[in-house]
Amino acid sequence: MTDRISGRFGFLVNEVSRLYSLQFDRLAREKLGLTQAQCRVLAVLARHGEALSQAEVADKLGLTPMAVAKLVDRLADGGWLERRGHESDRRINRLHLAPRAVKALEQALVLGDELTRDALSDLSAAERTVLVKLLGRARTRLLETAAAPSEPA
Repeated sequence: MTDRISGRFGFLVNEVSRLYSLQFDRLAREKLGLTQAQCRVLAVLARHGEALSQAEVADKLGLTPMAVAKLVDRLADGGWLERRGHESDRRINRLHLAPRAVKALEQALVLGDELTRDALSDLSAAERTVLVKLLGRARTRLLETAAAPSEPA
């Protein structure tokens, strides 16, 4: 039974993600003073290229607005980002990266690269390339499936 479970795609992907996340979180805390979750918030802001609201960040991370609010509070208190009021809606704060966050994100990318290199050290360069391509294809297919209208029952 164990082989039937542990060899399944979904199990493996989730287990690799969990183990990677635990190790990245430990390294980020030690070397950057940030958690993995905080790095993810900063990465979403950096990747988007313009200020986002907390609700938009929550949506992009698949988290609740309350969870993101707590992360943003800690990041703002630490000087990693700042909240600025929305131009036309006083209820909304826009999140802006502080300069130190950009530098920390660069360091986080290096940490991720090192962790990935260690995790995949038993694979050849060609195998690593194939693995990433295949995971990318699986991701694309899952996104397409999620976006497709469901068939009536």
